Amino acid sequence: MRYGRPAIWFSDIPVPSDSRSGQDPTTLADPMEVGLDHEWLVGQPRWRRLPDDSLQQDIQRGELSPPESWLSTTAQEGGKGWARQRLQPITPSILMPLAWSPLFLLLSAIPLILPDRLPADDQSVAALFFTLSWILILVPLYLARSAQPMSEGTLLSLPFDWVTFAGASAIFSLHIILSPILGWIAYALFWVAWFRSFRQIEQILQIPAARWLLPIDQSAWKSSSQLPSEWQVISERWTTGSIARVDCEYGHLAIAGASRGSDRFLALTLLDGAGFVHDPFSDEPVGKALATSLLSQPPVTDLGLEWPERLLVGDAQSNDISSTAGI
Repeated sequence: MRYGRPAIWFSDIPVPSDSRSGQDPTTLADPMEVGLDHEWLVGQPRWRRLPDDSLQQDIQRGELSPPESWLSTTAQEGGKGWARQRLQPITPSILMPLAWSPLFLLLSAIPLILPDRLPADDQSVAALFFTLSWILILVPLYLARSAQPMSEGTLLSLPFDWVTFAGASAIFSLHIILSPILGWIAYALFWVAWFRSFRQIEQILQIPAARWLLPIDQSAWKSSSQLPSEWQVISERWTTGSIARVDCEYGHLAIAGASRGSDRFLALTLLDGAGFVHDPFSDEPVGKALATSLLSQPPVTDLGLEWPERLLVGDAQSNDISSTAGI
């Protein structure tokens, strides 16, 4: 989530000259960047309420290693190869407000079942509770997705049953001129929309949030000659935005540019239909399917550069006050 982080002065952030060429791209800090450099890949222990030494684990619950055809490494090993960058889990920021949502949806009906028992207008109180019930779903989803690097999508692409919700809203508007019973039919449909939305959200939370990074020399990057033909090229040159994508059953795989200080990377991740970022190598059916199909081979043959030592867990350099920034 974006709120609750330390203030960052814009004067401390270097101004880019040409982001599309990879020369000092615009880099605004997010939750991954306010920690130490050596936590940029493995993540911060407080995210999962784990002790510091838990970061030493190469594979954590829900994660898989890439196929043997990949040259991969870890934050402990270093060297060359793709490395997993664990992103901040979105489950707590979504489930906590989601747990309160059905309570307010239930409370919205009480002033109408038991009228004239409140000091305020029954209709106003019911409308307030009803609005809160949906705000507690949509706003946390939107904020959690927006905080993820490489995420995409609009409000309507969130994991929410918009069809049932729109139908219930239409029926509810008719109860004023036709019959009050339509209002209760609409209320029942709103509960259907809530449960269907919950199921969609549940699927989003099953796959860990992560992406895979490869250090590269961005000046030599040319998408059309370095990516397989099935990838749709978005940017021919390296950029901190989207570079390429390829559709898959769960959504699409995306490659983008990423940076940390003066270092440049290719970033590979899985985006679902709602635009949330997921680890493409997860211990879920989608992760296992990708490992035997689209990701059975790495998307680029370039072995990349050596991983910077300051980004490795074993690095003892005092970078605690480093002002580096990344995407």
